[in-house]
Amino acid sequence: MGRALGALTLGAALLAGCGGGEGNAAAFAPGAGSDSPYCKTYRAWKVYELEHGEGFDQPNPSALRRFWNAYVISEETLLQQAPPEIQTEVGVKVRFIRTRLTPLMEKYGFDHERIHREGTAAEQEAVFQAPPAEVEHAQTAQYVYEDRACGTRPSPPAADVVFTAEGSSERFCGSLSAFNGELEEIALSRFDPKVMRAVVTGDRFAEILDGLERTAPSEIAADIEADAEWFRTRWSDVLAQYGYDLRRIYLDATPEELAVFNRTHPDVLEHTSRETAYEEQVCEG
Repeated sequence: MGRALGALTLGAALLAGCGGGEGNAAAFAPGAGSDSPYCKTYRAWKVYELEHGEGFDQPNPSALRRFWNAYVISEETLLQQAPPEIQTEVGVKVRFIRTRLTPLMEKYGFDHERIHREGTAAEQEAVFQAPPAEVEHAQTAQYVYEDRACGTRPSPPAADVVFTAEGSSERFCGSLSAFNGELEEIALSRFDPKVMRAVVTGDRFAEILDGLERTAPSEIAADIEADAEWFRTRWSDVLAQYGYDLRRIYLDATPEELAVFNRTHPDVLEHTSRETAYEEQVCEG
């Protein structure tokens, strides 16, 4: 029922680009709900997953029981705090957890290996497969709201523009792949602040940013230039302010700082959206 950690903030496309200059802080308007109790609870749960692993990624049944209890408390709290636009959907998901998943976990002693060995086909499907359509629809609506409002969206939406490959595309996509490799190192460390600091402040990170600018196709060259400057300045400033610790950012950052970090700030969004579109259509297409 939870989302993969890779969807948190850093991933294959996370730092693929953002842009803008220093901007005008007064122009920033927090999105509705961004600093609400619901979003604070949601971001706190993302931090819990960083510290304790996700779902069945637990060393033994006792650890899974502790994780599940924390998960249920978080989801019940989110239901109490849910804004009207998703309250029904969160309720659908929580009822499924209460009436279907939790009883199964208790029946098999929070031992997912036992569920694999002893559970019926229906029980295994309930635990390990996609939830029923109604629950999946409700969960998707919840995720859409959280990504939009809570400052944890994995990447900005792609701009409504069409790109095609050109002569320099292959070199640029190679540079982007190298950049994503640096981010993967951070993600594999479970966002260890020491690893984050070493990667972001290292010479290779700066060299790869230079490489992105040097290989950028003409139609997105201005976006890449602005993106690289964003990483060197405002984005890096937020990271440094919070000790290169994603946990502290999620728990303590202001809505504007979250927008700077996630590249959804109005000063960068146009650039990032264009680059997202290019990456999806050309580099991944």
